[in-house]
Amino acid sequence: MSYDLKRSHFSIILERSVLAGTTVTEEGVLLQATLDATTGTEVVSLATADAGLQIAGFAIRDNADNATTSAVEAATIPLVTPWEVQLSNNNIVSTTPGDGSTSSIQVQQDDGTILTIVDGSSPSAGEAGLDPDTGLLTFNTAEEGEGTTITYLYNITVAEARLLFFQRNINNEAGALFGQVGVGHGHGEIFTDQFDATVDWSTGAVGAIHSADAGALSETGGTALDARVISVPNVNNPLLGIAFNIGGSLT
Repeated sequence: MSYDLKRSHFSIILERSVLAGTTVTEEGVLLQATLDATTGTEVVSLATADAGLQIAGFAIRDNADNATTSAVEAATIPLVTPWEVQLSNNNIVSTTPGDGSTSSIQVQQDDGTILTIVDGSSPSAGEAGLDPDTGLLTFNTAEEGEGTTITYLYNITVAEARLLFFQRNINNEAGALFGQVGVGHGHGEIFTDQFDATVDWSTGAVGAIHSADAGALSETGGTALDARVISVPNVNNPLLGIAFNIGGSLT
């Protein structure tokens, strides 16, 4: 489960075949639709950061092999050296492994200032140094005593995935066996952890939600969704909530 089943709802849920050669392993990810050239029928795959996609909806699976999830933490930067904050989780998601500056993390001070993420332990003023492997954040003395909210995505182990999200025991491999996945679309709301954690979602508005690589949600690029932000990730609920209208009148 990469989305909150209790608060998410879809006016339409249909099974769709998955594009040959691709897999959908997580729930709550955004899917795109294409026509299979061989059969002439619609198939789905993970949405990307490309423009002009035909958005199908969000993935709903019997058995999810979650690889990442989101977290939001509040922390105060120490008044004395070392100016460090240890996150509760490690293995922060990075587009370049081992590079803190490309990690999926946002550090926002209580005054609204968003610090620039850099790799290493010697950040300048206005920066936060990150070790993505350990989850250790290092700050400059200019930030001492500042309150922060830290939003990030991190990689989870198989054991953590089972502990956090559980699994359905009966027929939980049916989707994989038949090469299908449930697609939630129409009018609805979803609370998902599959989003760009570097985005300040509190400024989101209609038209400001776009597809990103691996079926994630972002605020720019990709294909714009008919959707709006209804809940910003926070320390009590690290999921992004959006209301959407995806192809509801076309199925």
